[in-house]
Order: sequence, then C-alpha cells, then structure tokens
Amino acid sequence: MFKKTKILLLAAIILGSLTVEAQQTYQIKTHDITIDGTSNLQSWSADVEKASGTIEVVIEDGKITSVKNANIRIDATSIKGSEGRMMNSKINETLDTRSNPNIDFVLREVLTLAENPGTARMTTRGVMTIAGVSRVVELNTVGRVLPNGDLEFSGTQKIDMTDYRMKPPTAMFGALRTGEEVEISYRVVVSPR
Repeated sequence: MFKKTKILLLAAIILGSLTVEAQQTYQIKTHDITIDGTSNLQSWSADVEKASGTIEVVIEDGKITSVKNANIRIDATSIKGSEGRMMNSKINETLDTRSNPNIDFVLREVLTLAENPGTARMTTRGVMTIAGVSRVVELNTVGRVLPNGDLEFSGTQKIDMTDYRMKPPTAMFGALRTGEEVEISYRVVVSPR
C-alpha cells in the first residue's frame, strides 16, 4: 500500500510538472499610442511620447493563456498634438498635467480570453485614471507572441472627456470647439523583465 501511494505521488508530481504555467513579468519595450479627436472645424490627433509599465502573462505552448496583472502609465506631459504648441498647451490644460502628470491603467480582471490562430482576443476590466479622476473601464485587446519572444498588445478605446470631469478644449475665442469623445489607439510591445 505504501509503495502504491509513493508511485501515485511520483506520477502526480511528474504530470504536474508537465503543465506548469510559464508566468513571467514583461515591461514596455516600445509603444505607439495615438489619441484622435474631432472639432467643429477639423479632426485632430496627438501622440504619446512616453509610456511605461509592466504586465504579468502566462504563456503555454507559445500562446497567451492568461494575464495576471498590468500597470500601465502614460506621461501626460509627453502628449504632443498635431497642431503644434498651442494645441500642446490646450492638452496640458485639459488634462491638468501640473496636478496630474500621469494617465494610469491598472488591470483588475480578465473577463474573456479567446485563443485564435496566432492571437489572443481578450476583454479586460480595470481602473483608468485621467486628470485625477478614476473610472472602471473595459478594454478589448488583441495579444500575440512575437517570433523573438516579445508580446504585442493592441486595440482601441473610446473615452468621453466629460466622464473624467474634463472640459473639452476650445480655441480662437470659442470659434473652435472639440468633441467630447476621443479614441485612443495603442500598440504596445513588451519584453521579459
């Protein structure tokens, strides 16, 4: 009986070692984050120059099977608009970058994760903090493992400025008025830390 128990325990350990999850922490290596908006005169865009953060991911058989944690920080003072210095000034004013220099996203949970050929489509829920105001948001993201072992996450997210108590900027004595909604497009590449 003792010998049989030892054999079963050894078999359980061997089988368990074959299905060990390869959870690893990754950090942002490169990013391409763009904010697109509208106004009563023309559309506009802005680029994020600085972003940092980490994400814990479980990889099994070369596929993303789970995302455990994610903390992403955008340097709000590094957002540069397509229309030059005056627009940059309006962005800083709207985001109140003197008091709130960062935009943060903290993952709370993964709601769905579906593996497609070469990609993992996921819906996540987390807390987004913009201009000092935090709100729960859901993000639809596509993740994939790159040939060199890095991971890429991409997607788009619409944000209503008024949800974060921001007043959409105006210019030219009110002749130019921006829309309340902007769309953030992101492509972030992370590498093992």
